[in-house]
Amino acid sequence: MKRKIISAAVLACAMGLAATAACSDNNTDDYLSEIVTTATETETTTTVTTTEATTEATTAAKKEYPELVNTYSGTYVATQGLTALDFSVFGTDDEGVIQALFSFHEDPANKGVPTGSYLMQGTVKDSDDDDIIKVEFTGSEWEKHPDTYHILDFTGEFDLKNGTLTSDDYEINLKKSAGADLSILLNSYDGKYTPDKGDNRIKFNIETADVHGELQAVFEFEPEAGKKASFISVGQITNIAPDGRITASFTGSEWMEKTEDQKFIDFEGVFTADGRNFNETDGHHINLYVS
Repeated sequence: MKRKIISAAVLACAMGLAATAACSDNNTDDYLSEIVTTATETETTTTVTTTEATTEATTAAKKEYPELVNTYSGTYVATQGLTALDFSVFGTDDEGVIQALFSFHEDPANKGVPTGSYLMQGTVKDSDDDDIIKVEFTGSEWEKHPDTYHILDFTGEFDLKNGTLTSDDYEINLKKSAGADLSILLNSYDGKYTPDKGDNRIKFNIETADVHGELQAVFEFEPEAGKKASFISVGQITNIAPDGRITASFTGSEWMEKTEDQKFIDFEGVFTADGRNFNETDGHHINLYVS
């Protein structure tokens, strides 16, 4: 009797084990699938966290430094000797890099130095003093290039309290002198010029000014009686003087409305410090005023 009970128990256990083994075989794929899914979800979560951290770092790097936007005037010393310098900081680009214009000309103590200018890009360096901002400047593109002259890279210190920019490189010694906010030029101007023929009245509308000192405008005129013409004119700031006057050159880029055999009108001149008037004394004798 005991043997029958034991045998029955053994048989029941064997059947139970067989049934368990069968369930494991049938569900193996489902089980592995759950593991893979869980791992994938974990990896996805990690990726999102990493992306957020990167975005925060990128945002922090895009500081605009509005406190530096200005023109700093003074002198520096290079192979040509003492030279006058107007250094204009326009702002920062989308990557947080400072954009500036290095514009040099003769100093009264050293006659004969030509006028020249080039764009620069600046990267801010770490500083322990909140009132000092160190920037490493590298030249990027000539705007006015005198023969035999080359671009000078330097590391400068902006002293926010004293309004100065100095550097041991080339004995740069500058002081804040005029604004560099180019938005004062975003105006519609009326004016006159000396044409080869046709009406002498013009309209000039400056639409954009970017951190590289580049301007975009529309030049409208009437080269022949009753026939209007207009074109996009691209400008570039080449100097901001200590008194705030802004020198710019303009080049025709694209026709909007054209008459036969008509040519672009390229010119260079100076805006008053308030941006309300412009005068070009050479060539076309263009005079503009805010309409």
